[in-house]
Amino acid sequence: MKRELTPKEVIYNIDLNQAFPFNNRNNVQQYSDVYKKIQLAFGINKEGYNVYVVDTFSKDKIDDITNFIKDILKKREKPKDICYVIYEDARYPTGLFLSNGNGLKMKKVVEEIKELYYDSIIDFYNSSNNKDKEDILDEVYKKRSEHIGTLVDMAKEEGFDLKATTQGFVFIPLKEGEAMSEKDYDNLIQNDKDNIITRASKLKTGAEEILEELKELELDSIEKIRDILGKYLEDVMKNNRERYCNIFKDDEAALEYLEFIYKHVEESIINSYTINLEDDEGKIGEILNKFQVNVIVDNSENEYPQVIFEEDPTVNNLLGNIEYENHNGVYSTDVSLITSGSILRANEGCLIIRMSSLINSPGSYFYLKKALLNKKVSYDYNRGYFEFLSLNGLKPLSINMNLKVILIGDFEIYDLLYSNDEDFKNIFPIRAHMKSTIDVDNDVIAQVVNLIFKIVDNNKLLKITEDGIKEIFKFLARKASSKSEILVDELEIEKLLFLANNSAALDGEINAKHIIKAYYNEEHIEEEIFKMYKSKKMIINVKDKIVGSINGLAVIDLGYLSFGKPMRITCVCTKGEGRIIDAQRESNLSGKIHGKSLGILKAVLNKFFSPYERIPVNFHLSFEQTYGMVEGDSASVAEIIAIISSLSKRGIKQSIAVTGSINQFGEIQPIGGVNEKIEGFFKVCEILDTVKGKGVVIPAANKDELVLSPKVEEAVTRGDFKIYTMDDLTDAMKILIQEEGETLEELLAFMKQELNKYGK
Repeated sequence: MKRELTPKEVIYNIDLNQAFPFNNRNNVQQYSDVYKKIQLAFGINKEGYNVYVVDTFSKDKIDDITNFIKDILKKREKPKDICYVIYEDARYPTGLFLSNGNGLKMKKVVEEIKELYYDSIIDFYNSSNNKDKEDILDEVYKKRSEHIGTLVDMAKEEGFDLKATTQGFVFIPLKEGEAMSEKDYDNLIQNDKDNIITRASKLKTGAEEILEELKELELDSIEKIRDILGKYLEDVMKNNRERYCNIFKDDEAALEYLEFIYKHVEESIINSYTINLEDDEGKIGEILNKFQVNVIVDNSENEYPQVIFEEDPTVNNLLGNIEYENHNGVYSTDVSLITSGSILRANEGCLIIRMSSLINSPGSYFYLKKALLNKKVSYDYNRGYFEFLSLNGLKPLSINMNLKVILIGDFEIYDLLYSNDEDFKNIFPIRAHMKSTIDVDNDVIAQVVNLIFKIVDNNKLLKITEDGIKEIFKFLARKASSKSEILVDELEIEKLLFLANNSAALDGEINAKHIIKAYYNEEHIEEEIFKMYKSKKMIINVKDKIVGSINGLAVIDLGYLSFGKPMRITCVCTKGEGRIIDAQRESNLSGKIHGKSLGILKAVLNKFFSPYERIPVNFHLSFEQTYGMVEGDSASVAEIIAIISSLSKRGIKQSIAVTGSINQFGEIQPIGGVNEKIEGFFKVCEILDTVKGKGVVIPAANKDELVLSPKVEEAVTRGDFKIYTMDDLTDAMKILIQEEGETLEELLAFMKQELNKYGK
């Protein structure tokens, strides 16, 4: 039934006193589903249960989610340090997970071990304190001297001088006790030359036998000294090994790596020993310098696993990088130049990424997905230009990872990936939604007030008054299109407070008028459109009664701005076949939903007249001065009223605008943008005449969505501006068409009389 709303039903009011004291610091309930799903993900101790949060982005939301996850992670063990170390081949660094804080310790210990080995080995070469070694060396030197002496004597007997070279020994023939020159040799007769060659060949054979004996002696001696060196290193390093083992006694991975270093260094050094330090020193350096520890993630100062928000999720920032150094045009790298990305820094914890940033970074989504599917971070992606230029390409082995990833993005991206990417639904099986609106109760009021105070305090804004807070609640209720609900958007609240704070500078506090000014500030495009009504470029009547003309209500929604705009809908009847001819549809300016609503209008007409007879009238509908696409069904009540008016020749009150959707049974259905539509008609009435005696008719289902501007509320309070509700078409007819004292039956009878005229 039709009903005029009272001021109490129209005016938005909220009682803050019931929520005092504002000491509830819990998160606003709109995040309850998000936090519940995040808690679920962290409760599943298995890889792959990552979360996609459907929500808009703001720094405050990230901070809140981060703090919530931190509270979960605080109950977990300290995260491990992550290192890249060398085992057999320096080209293939291997990941090593060490207990919290042991990464830097291991790096320091390995350097100490290298120094200890180097000093001990050099000391072994240079020192004469080891009697067994010295005895063997003395024996070697003695035997070498004896063998060389024997060789010298053999040479003299055969008339040759013995010269040592880097290549071995050379026999030079003598002439009268002096070395024979090439000229002297050339002047010899052939028999003498052949004699020299024969004797030299004999010496060479003897020399080879002596040198072979000497070589066997030295090899045997080297093997003995290697055994001594092994025992020496074992004794020298014993105390240090015990000391280092105590440092890492509870870290099995660290102990295993140290044991590998000990074993590999000692075996390599012993096997490389050749008595001669000059020959061996380079090999010793290579063996020791190979072992490096690069702590790519140092968690020594972290008491619990980390929550990291990656602001710039490039591939390098997510996975890490291998850097190269330029040495005189030659690029080189080593294990120390490997850096970690946010995935490894968040290992055992959580990584948060904004979805829009992820998909805008080339390759990032692919490599993140690859890492999550393989449960490993690989540096393969990094093999590019520098690797071709470098002499020592590095190929780090993939490193294990275990973390939760939270993506924050809109539903469109989620739906696109879920429908087209088989992997996505497997690695992000948990979807969480931020509630777009929440019911208002005392707890919610307290939480939102605390949020407002937090924004004011954190940004050092002016103090806000109680009426200012009420206006913010009104703003949030309007965003939610509900008196009993609010849409909590921290970014919007912050923006509103900053704008209000700027205009409140002279008053020293933020009150209701500053909030109202910040929110209801008319945009330029809105001003220009309403100027067109004032200058009569947009034709609309708000005073008279006109047959076949009604004031409908539309919303212009630009995304960043939305406002109501009244429009004139007209209908002209002509003799015909019962068709509804819509000018917009005939001009291809009608959307599918609007096209559907026209079919419904015909069914509504058949309700009034006999369904067994064809209506002998064509109804020509037009949205006047509308030049774009008409879409939606919120004008269908206005259209049917215009049709009834045109058919019955009864005028429609132009002082009352109408909005609403209708179904085939004549029932009125709710529409969107009710506040903007009412305010749009209100402004036009102000511009063209006065708001007194004016009003709007809205669906009864939209009554609880009324959150209107102060001007409209004041006019309703004065009784100047009326807001009516309707449940069915007859309610709209009573308000807009019926004469005073006229019954609906009388109006319908009159309509049938008019209809019969068309059938003649």
